[in-house]
Amino acid sequence: MTRRAWVIVGIAHGYGRSGKRHGVGTGFGQPRHDEGTLATCTRRATRAPRMPAADASQSTSRQPSASAARLTLPLHAMPLAKNAMPHASWPEQADPHQFLEELDSAASVGWVDAQNARTHDAPWLDEAHYRALVERFTRALLPRERPVIPQRWQDWAYDVWQDEQHPKGLWRRTRWTSWRSGHADWQTLIDLDALGEAQGVQWVFDDQLILEPDGDRALIVLSDGGADAVVVREFDIAQCRFVDDGFSIEAAGKHSVEWIDRDTIYVGWDDGGATVTRSGYPREVRRWTRGTPLSSAPVVFRGARGDISVDAQYDPLDRHHAIEQAINFYDANTYRLAEDGAWARYDVPPHVEVGYWSGWLLLQPRLDWTCGGARYAGGSLLAIREDAFVAGERAFAALFEPNERTSACGWTHTRRYVLVSWLDDVLTRTMLWLPERQDDGAWRWHARPFPARGLAQVDVSPVEPTFDDEVYVSVDDYLKPPEYSLANLASDDLSAWTLLDRWPTQFDASELTVRREHARSRDGTLVPYTLVGPRDVLDNAARAPRPCLLNGYGGFAIALTPDYDPLLGIGWLEKGGIAVFAHIRGGGEFGTQWHESARQTQRQRSFDDFIAVAEKLVADGVTSAAQLGIRGGSNGGLLVAACMIQRPDLFGAVVSDVPLLDMQRYALLHAGASWLDEFGDPDDPAHASALAAYSPYHRVARDIAYPPALFTTSTSDDRVHPAHARKMVARMQAQGHRNVWLIEKTDGGHGSADAIDTAEHEAIGYVFLWTHLSRGAHDARE
Repeated sequence: MTRRAWVIVGIAHGYGRSGKRHGVGTGFGQPRHDEGTLATCTRRATRAPRMPAADASQSTSRQPSASAARLTLPLHAMPLAKNAMPHASWPEQADPHQFLEELDSAASVGWVDAQNARTHDAPWLDEAHYRALVERFTRALLPRERPVIPQRWQDWAYDVWQDEQHPKGLWRRTRWTSWRSGHADWQTLIDLDALGEAQGVQWVFDDQLILEPDGDRALIVLSDGGADAVVVREFDIAQCRFVDDGFSIEAAGKHSVEWIDRDTIYVGWDDGGATVTRSGYPREVRRWTRGTPLSSAPVVFRGARGDISVDAQYDPLDRHHAIEQAINFYDANTYRLAEDGAWARYDVPPHVEVGYWSGWLLLQPRLDWTCGGARYAGGSLLAIREDAFVAGERAFAALFEPNERTSACGWTHTRRYVLVSWLDDVLTRTMLWLPERQDDGAWRWHARPFPARGLAQVDVSPVEPTFDDEVYVSVDDYLKPPEYSLANLASDDLSAWTLLDRWPTQFDASELTVRREHARSRDGTLVPYTLVGPRDVLDNAARAPRPCLLNGYGGFAIALTPDYDPLLGIGWLEKGGIAVFAHIRGGGEFGTQWHESARQTQRQRSFDDFIAVAEKLVADGVTSAAQLGIRGGSNGGLLVAACMIQRPDLFGAVVSDVPLLDMQRYALLHAGASWLDEFGDPDDPAHASALAAYSPYHRVARDIAYPPALFTTSTSDDRVHPAHARKMVARMQAQGHRNVWLIEKTDGGHGSADAIDTAEHEAIGYVFLWTHLSRGAHDARE
């Protein structure tokens, strides 16, 4: 818990919620293409328990990533889950496809190989079309002339550069002044491709933690193929080599690390056994001293087996130690290291998130909260001096209070300012707050709005939050590639931005437009959705229906926000297709209640909202059922599969990427137990009834004609088990459904390992959708 604060939503894409310098840069310099993830909704930094959603892109090669979340099989292979005792809502007979939960048995591997071969020989997969699209996607993801927007660390600029020769990337640095001059002299620190080739591992750069204040050492976090499971190695930046006998965790796991000083680090250790929670994340924090075995490092905090995770944070400027004990996916107990050496819990309910910055506590209740005689809405942001709070004071400064049009907020900071950002009708707004001490010793907060740019998405991120008040500003929308600027919050004119660079245009948007409409869901709720497509079609009430791709997510309080997606533009919009983004309940577009209203036993509301949008598109003549495709990833993969099962007549083709589908056994597979608070417990009678009512794997029927469906997954996905997609395809094919397909790659985890991997994955999805939907006829059905 450092002076860099805790970022809750993605106003600073390079920072995890813990505020560590997360990833390899600020994340600016690349269009966002992350299934609508405004940011990772996590409680921890390096190995945060993650939602089954695509996270922000794993690299800063200035590329978008269509499947930006990364997960892979942990090297300590998880045992095959046992059958849960069936509740009355679940079938009692044995699951004939459960063998597909074995990741690498001869039977499961043989079955997967046969399915991949079948898909690659499918009549809809035109090889020339597919290869041409892969080539163009790759060029779009890795254009030669593209912005480099590095992470600043003191006088240095750090970056990971990727191109077709270095798909995994070069971790490099140059002097900040050199980069600003426009003539950067980059020094390569680690060549990820060369390292991987030498060691026989597809290393993906996951994180860097540079030692403060020295800056000559870093803890480098690497994953095999983009997994959640990682290794940690100490790196000598000055000597450009890994440190012999340095801090090193070579057995891959969901570890977390944090510097304390040159010879001491905090470690959340995943040894695959007693040190992890049932969700597979560390339950212990150890204080590890250089030169000693990690196994003998003293445990300074231990959580419960049923927790999600435990993680330590250290602020070297204020020498402030903290631990967060995530008791479920959304709630946590937060502790500070008191003067007597004991961990003292902050006296707030677990749903109140506690952040620390420069002597301040920033509190964000997830639910409505009454404290000190005042009532605060869920999603508010409250500030109070830590010493005053510990002494019993409860007079908060309210830095944000949500309304029915806004999301909850996120915050980050520069040296002097707190930046609070939120969604207002799905567009980001940012307020700057400056605390000043008065002559009488009281504190007063001064607010300044950061300028908006019409309907564009404006994201603000600190450049070096301990150094000064400069920020990166990123501006883009559905049809305009991002541009990147520098701004100084200390300036009197906050609109005086210095343009740094623009992402190159990747598709012709001159004849396209964006529209916002609403559909009425089953219970009467108005659900907004955004259309992107030809102006002469969307502005014409007498339009002829055409292929339409409806996207959704609807979970984990994740919002679908405007972003420039070159792959959608090339693979869909340029062909004359229409793209639609449904802002359904379960997401985070309109705050806590928008999310809560479709959580656990109310999940059907997300599906009802999505179906209502689909029905409205057909009723308005935008498309027809035969021309309407749906696509979603992870939780979105569950969404589109459930809607396909409930309304097979409404859709012409379905792509379900890395999905959850077996809602009886999801909590037994990989990280599934960490999502019980989102989906519900299959062994709880009330939850089981709701889950069984929509679980796609259990609801699919033999005698119903379903639209063509493509399911994609990865053997290395250690977040959402590939068995979900495998078993769904196996069951549907066993029922006689022939137009059902599987692609299972080996690398990339829950997303993609690099840009080439992304290009190949996205190309096959777009070929599948366009081939089936452009026919505009039901003869694709069985």
